[in-house]
Amino acid sequence: MWDIYFGQWRDGRMQRLAYLGYDLLLMAIAAGIVFGILMLVGGFGETAAISSASIMEGMGILMILFFFVFFISIFAASLNIMAKRLRDMGLPAWGSVVVIILISIILEILFPDQQMQMSAVVANTPEGVSAAMDADASTGSMVSDMFNLIVFACLVLIPSDTFGKKEPTAE
Repeated sequence: MWDIYFGQWRDGRMQRLAYLGYDLLLMAIAAGIVFGILMLVGGFGETAAISSASIMEGMGILMILFFFVFFISIFAASLNIMAKRLRDMGLPAWGSVVVIILISIILEILFPDQQMQMSAVVANTPEGVSAAMDADASTGSMVSDMFNLIVFACLVLIPSDTFGKKEPTAE
């Protein structure tokens, strides 16, 4: 499996179903490790918001370094399997990966995250109990998320050698 994610940078190819499986496995591994570390640190207490000071206090600098190396390796593995799938479709692998990343960055700049804010709500009851709520939330850019979904769907649905060089047919 190490060779699938980190090997064959120049000439590897990956079929549709293999790409789907390895991409989902990579996301599951990353989510499991992050969730496990947050559980160890106590990141799911009363509030899910963790300040950088509490992360440093709970984990230390070595764990922060581990997170950095971990996310860089997950990103590199994801780019490698994407390049293998693009190469299998008949496209120039690393050129297409760079174009996809640039388009995604441009869409993030043009259509930034959406901020939502819910005002305080107070409810008085005959017993004199009142409740108040105030919430802020940030959602990702819908345009950028749609682009990423379309890229993923194309990688999963487009057959092998669709964009490859076609040999002329004899008539």
